[in-house]
Amino acid sequence: MTPIRGSGDRRSLGRPQRLPHDETAIAGSRYEGNKRMAWLLATTRMLGPNTRGLPRADFVAPMRELGIRIDSSRISRWESGLEYLSPRLVAAYEQVAGLPPEHLGVVRRAVARDGQLMDRHAKKPEPPDPVRIDEILDRVDAGEVHGHEWLWLADQLHAYDNVYLPRRTWESLATHLVDELARAATTPYLARYEATVTLLNARQAQPHLTKSVGRFVLDPDAAVITPVLAVLSEMSDPAACDLVLRLLQSPSGKLRNSAAIVAAAMIGREHLDPDDHVIEVHVGHELKAAAGVPSSVTLDLASRLTDARFERVLHATTDEAARAALRQARANHELIDPEEARTLADHIGMHAELLSSRKSPDPDQMLRRLVREALCHVHRRRRHLAAAMLLASPYAHSVAEVALGLTAHDDERLANLCWSLVGRMASALSAHALAEQLLTERRPRLRTRAASTLMWVTDTLPEDAVEVLARAAVDTSETQQTASAAVLALGLAGRTDRLADIADAMPRQVGALAQWAIERGPAVKDQNHAGPLVTPTEPQPNRDRTAPDWR
Repeated sequence: MTPIRGSGDRRSLGRPQRLPHDETAIAGSRYEGNKRMAWLLATTRMLGPNTRGLPRADFVAPMRELGIRIDSSRISRWESGLEYLSPRLVAAYEQVAGLPPEHLGVVRRAVARDGQLMDRHAKKPEPPDPVRIDEILDRVDAGEVHGHEWLWLADQLHAYDNVYLPRRTWESLATHLVDELARAATTPYLARYEATVTLLNARQAQPHLTKSVGRFVLDPDAAVITPVLAVLSEMSDPAACDLVLRLLQSPSGKLRNSAAIVAAAMIGREHLDPDDHVIEVHVGHELKAAAGVPSSVTLDLASRLTDARFERVLHATTDEAARAALRQARANHELIDPEEARTLADHIGMHAELLSSRKSPDPDQMLRRLVREALCHVHRRRRHLAAAMLLASPYAHSVAEVALGLTAHDDERLANLCWSLVGRMASALSAHALAEQLLTERRPRLRTRAASTLMWVTDTLPEDAVEVLARAAVDTSETQQTASAAVLALGLAGRTDRLADIADAMPRQVGALAQWAIERGPAVKDQNHAGPLVTPTEPQPNRDRTAPDWR
């Protein structure tokens, strides 16, 4: 749809629209999902590619052309979070604003699955479209199914109790979907994750998917596990819980870390009992092994223990910094001090608004809340969902650019949080900007973060970035984690030629990882999410074989 331009906003003489704000406590288990989606719709209408500056009255006509019953008062109710926001309405906002299919819709699915949206009784499914189903299935083996098509196919196969597909077709579908989960990030990953969850609830698809997940996760050569294992958190099946508990006791640190991430999510879904001895033992072991402040994965799981078990692990922890982090995570559900988190989020939010040229005397409080959660919430799922909403918003590039500048912060804790957010929003930034930051970053843990982020850029990896990564892969002064991240970034960029050139110079374990990356194939990059929705500006400079936990 071509950009729409109006003659003038009839509301321009009145007070500018006030955006909705989520007033729930950060430490609460619930959040105002309807207001968050309303904020996403409002900012999309006001700052979207085709609708920036468009008068509200001129937004009505193209929405009506799409069959939406709309007037100015309905827009006000939708964009204040006071009414049900249907998938059809969200899709219409996408289309009129000039966004790709499911750009907003996939976030709506995630929030709805959290039980945080106003809901209505499910309507009868739309009639099946066997021609389109066949057309999509024909492209599965070639890896040519886009995220929005996976979602549509999953909805079709889930809608009916009996769907006949040959066994080999079910197996191929499950295998390719699971494989793409391991090679996707940001919006493409979220689309495939939501499609997988939908199919896990389809009676005929579930056994094929669970087998594919099991085969992938238990493959000893698998370098990337967490994105695939994560789907088990959506299952209340006792067998899934037993598998996660067994993996928490694995001798492999890679498996234990992934299992801890999934166990925390399962507790949050009430699929796993937090009063389990295996979980307490795992947390205690990780706290004892950690030097100083525990990892965010350990803090997430520890914060979910029952009171008695939490007090026991706290009492057994002798490092005062670790004890303070545990108390902070338990009481406030944040990874850093609340005042520090607020200041950091306000800084990023203010500068992101300026870069986005939003014209309003009122600060966007929802933007600041989402930035704060995406950076600092102790629960991984809340961080990732907030980042997904920011990435779907018109603020995506601005937030990512400001956060990238802060990765050079002298305080390594804050710089690490910013790198984590940049990694989840990498598709909003250029590979060139990220490669420059990798060149200037000298702190070992943060170099690993920087190299990991280059896995998920959507534009072609420029030659200067390729050379930076190639040097990191063979430089003996780099940590194994940084070398591994560099190898995966080259593999996911499809630069198998460069990996072959440097294969002889790699350490043995890193070389084995390179072989896995070559065999697995390049990152999944949907054509409809091929890059930032705004023209990026370059930020100023200085601003065991386990792959790092880049998500």
